[in-house]
Amino acid sequence: MKQSILFGKTTRSIPVDIKNPSNKYLYQGGFIRQIAAGRYAYLPLGFRVWNKVLNIIQDEMEKIGSQRVITPTLQPIEFWKTTNRDKAFGDLMMIVDDHHGSTFAIGGTAEAQMVELVKKFKPSYKDLPIIIHQISNKFRDEKRPRGGLLRLREFTMKDAYSFCKSEKEQLEVYYKFYKAYENICKRLGLKVMAVEADSGALGGKLCHEFMVLTDFGEDKIFVCDKCNYAANNERAEFIREDINSKDKLLPLKDTYQPADVDTIEQMSKFFKVPKNRILKDVLYKGSDNKYYVLIIRGDLDVNEIKLARELNIDFVEPASEEDLKKLRTVHGSVPVKGLKGVHFFGDLSLKTVKNFTGGYKREKEELEWQNTNLDRDFKVEKLIDVAEAKNGDLCERCKKGKLQEKKAIEFGHVFNQEQFYTKPHQACFTDKDGKEKIIWMGAYGIGVDRAMATIVEIYHDDKGIIWPKQVAPFAVHLISIGKVEAQTEKIYDNLMKNNVEVLYDDRNVAPGVKFVDADIVGIPLRVVVSEKTIKKQSVEFKKRDRKEMKLVKIKDILKNVQ
Repeated sequence: MKQSILFGKTTRSIPVDIKNPSNKYLYQGGFIRQIAAGRYAYLPLGFRVWNKVLNIIQDEMEKIGSQRVITPTLQPIEFWKTTNRDKAFGDLMMIVDDHHGSTFAIGGTAEAQMVELVKKFKPSYKDLPIIIHQISNKFRDEKRPRGGLLRLREFTMKDAYSFCKSEKEQLEVYYKFYKAYENICKRLGLKVMAVEADSGALGGKLCHEFMVLTDFGEDKIFVCDKCNYAANNERAEFIREDINSKDKLLPLKDTYQPADVDTIEQMSKFFKVPKNRILKDVLYKGSDNKYYVLIIRGDLDVNEIKLARELNIDFVEPASEEDLKKLRTVHGSVPVKGLKGVHFFGDLSLKTVKNFTGGYKREKEELEWQNTNLDRDFKVEKLIDVAEAKNGDLCERCKKGKLQEKKAIEFGHVFNQEQFYTKPHQACFTDKDGKEKIIWMGAYGIGVDRAMATIVEIYHDDKGIIWPKQVAPFAVHLISIGKVEAQTEKIYDNLMKNNVEVLYDDRNVAPGVKFVDADIVGIPLRVVVSEKTIKKQSVEFKKRDRKEMKLVKIKDILKNVQ
């Protein structure tokens, strides 16, 4: 490819809203351009990289026996309603009606559709396991698409699905994908960490996210410094610090508290007690339309995904002003008891404190409880794990190590969905005994666009991208300096004849421009032909990730490139 005719030019300037390295350099290098918020076009350089990433993923899928299929982007809304996934996905879903009065979900994921597809063949035990995958565009109406290719509204996903005759067989396939994902990351040059994760709206209990550590990651994970425990923020388990659980119970009493003191910070200052001895009561509305008060220690925060999982519902959201008015309470004064039609739950941290401050504020009387204690002064239906972990918390697994908080990008996700979809969809197989039984299922996803961006997040310097050779758009960036066009053309032709991928910078621009552009584009090997090198019957070799250069005889170019 000659750079003079390449569609998509390099640029020195970038839009002010571009912050992270992958977005910056993919834009500057002429790999991508934004068409609309969360939607990007791949230019020729970008498409070459994207396609190589995809081919590596496809190759590893074939190695574990997964067969590629194509299914429609528009999925009947009934598929989603069978498992209430339409409610679980909520505003992320994109829905369209056709002219015939049918409603479709624009594919954000395809579990239900794949179940219905497999179900059509009425498989027997001899047909299982069935392992299939597709590579297609997905659509999710993200509120704040950001980070270029890292968080999109339209993106390419490799989504795979397994259908098995037993829980054991399903777990075996699950760990085949687990290993395949490790292999994909290794081939892409990415060091990943598999962490325990939450299945969220996709269903199931056992799942792992494959995380790539980077300061620009939007995900938060916790890793124990003593054992191999690692989990994302929505799954991380930790031991709550004991504050004063051995203290004697003091008599409950009303204490003056001004009406304008209603935050944990304000209460801590007013009562002169640490935040970990103050009760925090938060009112939520669940996807089941029930109300829940979650009571937690004042120095901790509720993880809403943890809470929804513990309540066995799809999601929770903070109560609105209308909800608060309906229940005759207000923000800052939600009580620990007495609200009719409300379920009360407590975080495990309530066991670590005796004699809390707070729990029953009366705005009009300007009174608040002190020496509040669980079981004596208020009760909860159950103590559950809903607090967000923090850096330095004690590991729940080994009881010795401390959790280290790290930023990461989610590269891929594997889900053991058991019978979450197959049971409500009545997807069965015929077993040896002739009886119909529910199929076991798993799902496995990798975002191709995000994978490409993640590679750039890891492989770059202050000049531009440093592509690993296995995904680089070209193997060689050939640059001519001065009046050496004829000699450079011969070198270009020879490399092309020998199937070497070459980007030939034949543009009539200054040498400095060519070198700066070469650094931004990030092709692994730069080969410079100049009047100076031609005099020595040589060219200049420089690897993108090295400072040193070396002269190579023209007759030895192909051997050195290979």
